[in-house]
Amino acid sequence: MTAAQALIRNRKRQIGCGITLAIAMGLPQALPAHAAISCEEGKRYYDLARKSGSEQDFAKASHWLVKSTQACASYEAYHLLGTAYQKQRRLEESLAAYEKAVELAPEADKAAISVARYGQVLALNGQRYEALTMLERAIEMHSRPPSWLRKNAQELDRSLASKPVSGESIKRSLASQEFGLLSTSRFTRSEKAAENAGKTKVGIPINFEFNSTQMDNLTSANMEQLGQALTDDAYAGRTFTLVGHTDVRGDWGYNLKLSKRRAEAARTALIAAFPELDGRLSVRGAGEENPKYPGEALSDEDHRLNRRLEVLVD
Repeated sequence: MTAAQALIRNRKRQIGCGITLAIAMGLPQALPAHAAISCEEGKRYYDLARKSGSEQDFAKASHWLVKSTQACASYEAYHLLGTAYQKQRRLEESLAAYEKAVELAPEADKAAISVARYGQVLALNGQRYEALTMLERAIEMHSRPPSWLRKNAQELDRSLASKPVSGESIKRSLASQEFGLLSTSRFTRSEKAAENAGKTKVGIPINFEFNSTQMDNLTSANMEQLGQALTDDAYAGRTFTLVGHTDVRGDWGYNLKLSKRRAEAARTALIAAFPELDGRLSVRGAGEENPKYPGEALSDEDHRLNRRLEVLVD
């Protein structure tokens, strides 16, 4: 077994991998045409589930939704099933249902909402870094991200910005993008992310001091974890692009140059600690063009979160 295959298998064990997990856990799959109940019957079960949900009886709601998906596999039934399981803290079943909903989503905005709910379940499961990856990707996918989605991502981002991130969390986040839920979505991301469309992204909290290439004390330790992830056997021979960002204050041209110098400083630090990355890291500056949190009337904390490093897997 290759390292990449082992990583995929580990990913399936930890947070599920679509239909494989669904079968293993007994989650319903659509029946063959000759055995399926009509979609009209499935709609009736779906309506019964909604009624049970409005009465806060989520166990009964999930019962009706299982029958609905057996009758006629639909995005709406699987998404609501994920919610019913989430309410019951049946987290692995909820992940599998949301993953199936993403597969069946008729449009990007609906897929994005299911990805976001999937991220919420990961957070409940203690996988907060991986959850942030999902929430941020859901924002990229959605044409007009709802306020609750942006708020959830921002709160989680703030809570992670001063805590160390493990190398294993980074690997699981990468695997979810290359082999898991995000890799299966057939929807392209928004125009603002077009340049990086299709690329796996490491959004690890690595932030910089104001008007400096110096990484701040709260996140500098994450460089070690980043290096360990990028030198993992699963990414042997792969190359990476380090993208520096600034906050939105100051001159646009100056910020563009500063952001590239930040990426160069990160490359120097990574190669010093992990010489095997020499020749595998390119750099780019994005300046203030793609802030996580737009506008100048921001808290110091949000300005800090905009002064960040991103890593793209080429």
